[in-house]
Amino acid sequence: MQTLKNVVQPALIHNPNSRKNAQDKGHFLRMARQKLGDYCVSSLNDSHLPAHLTELKSKGVDLIVISGGDGTVSACLTTIAAIYHDCPLPAVAILPSGNTNLIAGDVGFGLHGDAAIDRLLRPEGLKSCIRAPIRLSWPDEERPAVLGMFGGCTGYARAVRIAHSPNVLKFAPHDLAVFFTLFTSMASLLFRRSRHSWMKGDRLSWSAQGKDLPRESRDGRSFLFMVTALEKLSHGIWPFWSTGNGGSGFHFLDAHAFPKALPRACFNLLRGRAPEWLRSHEDYVSATVQEMQLETDSDFVLDGEVFPASASGRLMLEEGPAFRFVHV
Repeated sequence: MQTLKNVVQPALIHNPNSRKNAQDKGHFLRMARQKLGDYCVSSLNDSHLPAHLTELKSKGVDLIVISGGDGTVSACLTTIAAIYHDCPLPAVAILPSGNTNLIAGDVGFGLHGDAAIDRLLRPEGLKSCIRAPIRLSWPDEERPAVLGMFGGCTGYARAVRIAHSPNVLKFAPHDLAVFFTLFTSMASLLFRRSRHSWMKGDRLSWSAQGKDLPRESRDGRSFLFMVTALEKLSHGIWPFWSTGNGGSGFHFLDAHAFPKALPRACFNLLRGRAPEWLRSHEDYVSATVQEMQLETDSDFVLDGEVFPASASGRLMLEEGPAFRFVHV
């Protein structure tokens, strides 16, 4: 953890469509514009971000404040990396206001509303930490790469589609909507009609580069595959073996199709525990890696955004550029 020094100018990117911002009837935006002036940008659509960030870069902005959920943060990080490619990346502060705020749970700013803006206008002495988002790309397509912090495919992608339904988002806002996906995967096993479909998973082959890998590749089917560049999730849940990677690489978990001891494994992972029997179990693989090549017929979900599988099924996960996240 380091202290922020010599910041020239903060700027705010505000998503008016995010849950909290849409509910406050514009109060936060009006207040921010009074204090930040032209350095407060309200972006209705991600397609507007390149123009906004190009202008902010030209003004010397080196602290980008993001008011939105995980999807907004992902879109901003992707665009920031593209616009600031020829110079040092600006620091980032996250003010959570979306349907899901997993990223803020790890690297959020820690203040809200007026207090957050006032402190960001006095950035000297703020603390910071480094996280390198995951870069998702499709080698066989011209689809642009994206950066994100939490995602997955196979059973995770199935469950996210359920969690995105209006009824779930209405009654399980914020990060609970994401963790509902994990419980959905488990609950589906209680019903005979859905048990076999969920347990057999989806086709998934992968090869990886990283230290302490129990194996460098796998070819088969996966019940649940998840990745994250974060170091902490909400409610004590941590479905990965490794912790505290110091910003080097990202974590992944692959639970094979028809995994044995699944209730026992879930009981531990949902409590942030990975006992030795689970670490050595042949149906569960978890490690910290710098790069993974995947081939699957499943969609891939990154920070809540669903990306359909390519025609070849191939995709690449890599450690992205390192960002400095500012917090109190």
